[in-house]
Amino acid sequence: MRYCDEDIEFAGQILTNREELDDTAVELWMKDKEHVRLLDELATVRERLAVEEFGHLEMEELTRLKQSVADRRSRRMTLRWSVAASIVLIAALFIGRMVDEWRNLDEERLIAQTERIAPGVKAELILATGEKVCLGQKSEMIAGKKEIGIRNDSLTGLDYAMAKMQNDDGEAVFNMIRVPIGGFYQLTLADGTRVWLNSMTDIRYPVTFTGESREVYLKGEAYFEVSKDTSKPFIVRLNGSKVTVLGTSFNIKAYEDENNIYTSLVQGAVRFTNDGNREQVELKPGMQCIWNSVSGKTEVYEVDMEQFVSWKDGRFVFELITLDAMMRQLKRWYDIDVVYQDEKVKTYEFWGTIDRNMDLNKVLSIVAKVSKVAFEVQGKTVFVSAKK
Repeated sequence: MRYCDEDIEFAGQILTNREELDDTAVELWMKDKEHVRLLDELATVRERLAVEEFGHLEMEELTRLKQSVADRRSRRMTLRWSVAASIVLIAALFIGRMVDEWRNLDEERLIAQTERIAPGVKAELILATGEKVCLGQKSEMIAGKKEIGIRNDSLTGLDYAMAKMQNDDGEAVFNMIRVPIGGFYQLTLADGTRVWLNSMTDIRYPVTFTGESREVYLKGEAYFEVSKDTSKPFIVRLNGSKVTVLGTSFNIKAYEDENNIYTSLVQGAVRFTNDGNREQVELKPGMQCIWNSVSGKTEVYEVDMEQFVSWKDGRFVFELITLDAMMRQLKRWYDIDVVYQDEKVKTYEFWGTIDRNMDLNKVLSIVAKVSKVAFEVQGKTVFVSAKK
């Protein structure tokens, strides 16, 4: 779309003279989603044109800039990093000279070439006999010694709608999908339930459901759209707890390297049960249950679901997330090790949205530009410190 000259000028001031603007004025301006989109597009054009004095463009450059913004179609990175993060960080990190640091950032030092596993659609299927099948974006039929009719679709992933046992004796036979670091995969279970699997996730499930319930076992993070069947409740077994549903959409985050298990309900209804003390919590849409495996404490909050389920749509959404929590997500996706050279930076807070297909170096560069955090990449290790 076309933007008015006043909005383009104000966006330019935000990108180059943020410290001179009134925080309230910026916050009110940013409530318009079109303004956020303008900032996104303007910053991208600014990078491409390599304009040093962005606030003092000549008329010819301004005309070219407007045309570039109007022609640009794909969104790369929302500039909530540039504004919302800067607003938060003024209070959290006492940033006064963000723009100067932006201009003086040493890109050659920050963006080091590394060898990492490329993120993408990939996983490993482990059949009932232990046989392993590498999964990717390809269409094929998969059969094992006990199971047949498993279809792998290049777009929708693994599908068990037509799967059955070679010799069906009525007993449940389980398969497992293991998603590695930097991986993502989709699964359709025998009952039609759809599952999106995040990186570093294992899910164990029956080839066909038998008995009075539908049970799966999860380690990691997954988003479920459960097919409704009132006669057979759907149960997700976790480490020390479980989630029971009839038909709903929800996200579970239960990584072994974190003490908290997060259950976030998008629609429908679920019941979270702590196996230790049998405590039960009923969730309504928009609510999240957080259970701490160390303290045994369960807490329930109303949350913005986007930040907890956007990963399945290819985005990271961070809302006042600490640097430590953010880096754990990047670690699972980009196959990196994180070393903090200054412990205090772990508590720094960020707010922004990034494309999960974005190169890690670009992500780190953007974070560094809007904060007092510095990154140094050596091979697969990212060293994090406070800017001096």
